[in-house]
Amino acid sequence: MAIDWAARRNDAGSYLRAVLIYLCSRLVVLLAVSVASIYLPLWKSDVWQPGARWYDHLLRWDSEWYAGIAEHGYHYGGVPTGELQPVVFYPLYPLLSRFVAEITGLSPAVALLVVANVAAVLAVVLLFRLVRRHFDDDVALLTVALLSFYPGSLFLSAGYTEALALLLTLCCFTLLDGRHYVAASVAAAFALATRSVGVVLLPVILWELWLNFRTDRKRFVLYALGCMAIASAGLWLYMLYLGLAFGHPFAFADAQAAFHAGTSLGSRLIGALTLQPFLHLSVTDFSPSGLDQWVFILLVVLTVSGWRRLPAALTLFSLGVLLVPYLTLSGGPAGFRSMTRFGVLAFPAFIVLAEYCRRSLWLCIAAIGLFAAVLALHSALFAQWYWVG
Repeated sequence: MAIDWAARRNDAGSYLRAVLIYLCSRLVVLLAVSVASIYLPLWKSDVWQPGARWYDHLLRWDSEWYAGIAEHGYHYGGVPTGELQPVVFYPLYPLLSRFVAEITGLSPAVALLVVANVAAVLAVVLLFRLVRRHFDDDVALLTVALLSFYPGSLFLSAGYTEALALLLTLCCFTLLDGRHYVAASVAAAFALATRSVGVVLLPVILWELWLNFRTDRKRFVLYALGCMAIASAGLWLYMLYLGLAFGHPFAFADAQAAFHAGTSLGSRLIGALTLQPFLHLSVTDFSPSGLDQWVFILLVVLTVSGWRRLPAALTLFSLGVLLVPYLTLSGGPAGFRSMTRFGVLAFPAFIVLAEYCRRSLWLCIAAIGLFAAVLALHSALFAQWYWVG
């Protein structure tokens, strides 16, 4: 059979356009970080500084924890409400960064950036592939553009877990599309070993299994049990390690209290279920932290409004990836803080927005322009320790 080289060139060109769109958004981040490093003083003089190079400005806040884990491993003092402790940070990202550091000779801190930025580019390729499969090239490119310029996409370039988690999530969905359920479960396990929201992939896999095997209940049960055991391995293996190393398998959850003014997971959950975060909405707060509340609401509205357009698995995932941090964190003193960062994994919401933007050029220009402006602001503030994300 003859190979259609013209079609292959066009196909490669589409993927190249998606990557170029993403790289253009990184120019916004680079410019903002460079300007901030010249004109904006550090928030405090005693903050962690891995170096004085321009890319070191992308190693802030949680990056210090990940670099410490990559270099020295975990420790746990045994008092959840005491000092801040690294066990709350899931292991795959720092372990992978340590591996990269050892084989390249880079410092663990710089390896964090290498892993994150390589994962981000690969995630863009998979995102484009996944969206075009369910929609078309136009929606796929718009989705890439909206996610790339979205303010929370800063963390696809910083020393954070978002890029790796997004890549593994998209791997899971790509494998589910091909009905490779065991391989998808492995991808989900790695995602769960990267971020807690990887747990949302478990019901997604169950849903896809049900759609395929609902006429064969026995086969469904066998696949469900096996896939759930594999997909949850990222969490239970980490719990096993914590139990063996520190005698406390739930240290990763309990130690969150120190990061949230001593509040327990139960109290934060109750606060979220009783809608306490919404009682503290401030309609006049448009600071970077104040925008988190509106970003959360926007992404939820987009996801819900697009349920007829999206495959059910994507809607389920998008709602789950927003609800997990809401239920586990927002009921505490943090409120909606960091929701802009968490929202970068809710990629199905950007597919819905892309469909809206395709119908209106002005909406498209306004959305990307506004996103780019806030991305530049957040990047500048993050680079100098003013905004935690």
